[in-house]
Amino acid sequence: MDVAMVLAVLFFCLLLLSSAAITFLLLRHCLSGLRRRHRAAAAADVDAEAAEGGAGARQLMPPCSPPPQQELPLLRPAAKLVPSTKEEGEPWKLTWREVEALTGGFDEAAVVGRGGSSTVYLASSCRVAVVSPPVAVKVHRWCGGERWLRAFRQELDLLRRLRHPHIVSLLAYSDDHEEGGALVLEYLSGGTLADRLHGGASPPLPWRHRMRVVHDVAGALEHLHDGAPPVVHGDVSASNVLLDGRGLGARLCDLGSACEGFSAAVAPTRAAVGSPGYVDPFFLRTGIVSKKSDVYSFGVLLLEAITGSPAAGIPGPDGGAGGGNLTARLLPRVRTEGVDGLADRRLGDDYDAAEAGDVARIAVECLAAQPGLRPTMAQVRAAIAEKAATSISIAHHDLHDASDST
Repeated sequence: MDVAMVLAVLFFCLLLLSSAAITFLLLRHCLSGLRRRHRAAAAADVDAEAAEGGAGARQLMPPCSPPPQQELPLLRPAAKLVPSTKEEGEPWKLTWREVEALTGGFDEAAVVGRGGSSTVYLASSCRVAVVSPPVAVKVHRWCGGERWLRAFRQELDLLRRLRHPHIVSLLAYSDDHEEGGALVLEYLSGGTLADRLHGGASPPLPWRHRMRVVHDVAGALEHLHDGAPPVVHGDVSASNVLLDGRGLGARLCDLGSACEGFSAAVAPTRAAVGSPGYVDPFFLRTGIVSKKSDVYSFGVLLLEAITGSPAAGIPGPDGGAGGGNLTARLLPRVRTEGVDGLADRRLGDDYDAAEAGDVARIAVECLAAQPGLRPTMAQVRAAIAEKAATSISIAHHDLHDASDST
């Protein structure tokens, strides 16, 4: 009798679980259908608005047509999308339809960059009315991945609060779509520092401009580390340094891997951070990320700027793969032969050899095996300002001369 009772209870439980599973699947199917119909209706509305025009329409423009003279703003007054000052206040919050309009319906022809979960589109007045100068729209798709959603939220929260001339400016954002979010950022037409150092640019980025860029990046990291609360960037690399069209102005970007809010110098991290060739070996051994992790990564960036060689994927002696990371190749040489002769050969004689040696020594200090032996970013920025003062000053004059000519 007891056995029969147990079997009956088990059968009843299985029946309940099966019913619940079937109900869940039916609800999920119905919700998916509703979402598809909603998207189709929204797309139809946008097409209708673009076709009808009118005083209140938000128009998408043909790919190469000039902006109309009497167009109403697509998003907000155009001046609000221009980062004229860093004290302008909160960025605008956009709807997802406005994001679609800015990107031309997520047009592949407008893509200027891709990341792990994001795609960056260039929105300009050629496609969207009254957005001038051009802006970059970084669209995140998390597709159910909590890690990507967390990275988007982290970057959005930080950019809304941060104010620094060498950290990329947030102009607008959209964060209420169920499958993605968007950050509208100032657009720098010079690409990344990695592009300028390794992209075959001719002539190569001048030495004085390299020193101005690394000094500016050091200042941005110092601002992050010494803020309240302190922030660890977590992914310092040449690919996350944006340059203006002249290669003079620099902005640190991509704060999706950042950590903040701890009072001590260290904090455990949830996932691996950093780009290949830049990751702190101490983090790889312990799983602990700290301000000194950024210092290590910046040391790699310094070596990269000095030598012109990429941080990872360096060609071997025969021109093929196998050369390893920049630090693995250079640190043993520095320990035995010193820092002389490390400068990028493409520069020829157009650099100060003594200055290059001094900056290389700063990089080696940043790359100390033990985090406690590495300097702070404030010390690093001050040392670069002192040792590369001549080059930074010349680059500063170049910047002002270029501004005056425009």
